[in-house]
Formats: sequence, C-alpha cells, structure tokens
Amino acid sequence: MTIVYIDTEHHRVLEHAELSPSHHAKIEMVRDRLASASGQPCEVRHFTAVSPTYIEQRAPLALVIGGNLTNWAEFDDADLVGLFATIRTASVPILGICAGHQLIGRAHGAAWGPLGTLQRGEVDPDPEFGPGQRKERGFMPVEVNSRCPIFRDVAPISVMFQHHYWHLEEVPAGFVVQARSQRSPMISRSRSASRI
Repeated sequence: MTIVYIDTEHHRVLEHAELSPSHHAKIEMVRDRLASASGQPCEVRHFTAVSPTYIEQRAPLALVIGGNLTNWAEFDDADLVGLFATIRTASVPILGICAGHQLIGRAHGAAWGPLGTLQRGEVDPDPEFGPGQRKERGFMPVEVNSRCPIFRDVAPISVMFQHHYWHLEEVPAGFVVQARSQRSPMISRSRSASRI
C-alpha cells in the first residue's frame, strides 16, 4: 500500500531553470515526511497524470494534494479535469494542503477566488507572490475544531504557517468547516468524520 502525493505545480515552474530544482527538493522532502508519518511508501504524481482509473489501479491508502505557487488563472481548466474527477470519485481519504484544499472544494462546486486587492495603507508581506493581492503569509493563528479527528491533538487556537492569497468563498454542499483563519473563514473542511 502507498500514499499518493499529488503535485499541483504548473509546468511553468517545473520547467523553469531556477525554480524547478527547489520545487523538486521540496517535493522530495514532503514525500519523505509523508512516508515517515504514515509508515508507508509515498509516490509522487503530477496532477495532470492523475485519473480515477489510475487511483483505482494503484489502490493507495490515501491521497494528499499539495500546494503550488502559480496563480490559478495560468492553469488550463482542461488539465484539471482528471484531478477533479479523481477528487469526486476516490474511495480513499483525501487531504488537501493549501491549493489542494482549494481544489477539493472546487471539484465539489465551491466558488474560489483571491482574498482581495490590497487597500491603501495595507502592507504586502510578500510582494513577489500575488503582487497587489491581500494574503495570509507567515505564522498566524488558526481556529480549529479539536473534536475533528484530523485536529485531535491541536489546540483550539493554533499558530500555523500560511502562504496564500486565494481561498474558497463558500462551503461545498455536504461539507462542514473544521478550521478558519481571520481572512479565510473556511480554510479546512471535511465531508464527514468517516471521510477523514
């Protein structure tokens, strides 16, 4: 049995002479951490190579969908079709981290978008990432539901690293909010306790 980590980075980054090496190093670190935490091997698959048929054939224990640094406007919707179908039909637990969380919500019909543009006087904590956009960047408080199994050992208000300027604007039907931050009130959700 394996864990499948789905890399959601855009080909532009994967093919970039300077960005690609650091991205691949990050992916290897995540793969090693997931394997260590789960006690199972972890394989990495790019989101364009994921489909319900692939997941059915591999029969992993779980899917983990990671984040990316690319604006969603740069993605071709056709490239996301297989991943969205996988998210909707997989019979194994799915954990979405950052963009992965947004993709799960989007696959289930939720609207997504940027947190908004910076207003006069607001400081941009990372001007190279989503220039001019309001963002949550750095170690910031997140309110979690400690009764949710995924947050069982996490304090109700925990400081976690955040790095995003997009979020889900609504909760998909059948999902419940399990955590929230100041600017992203629906940051984490689960379909039901049995899906976690």
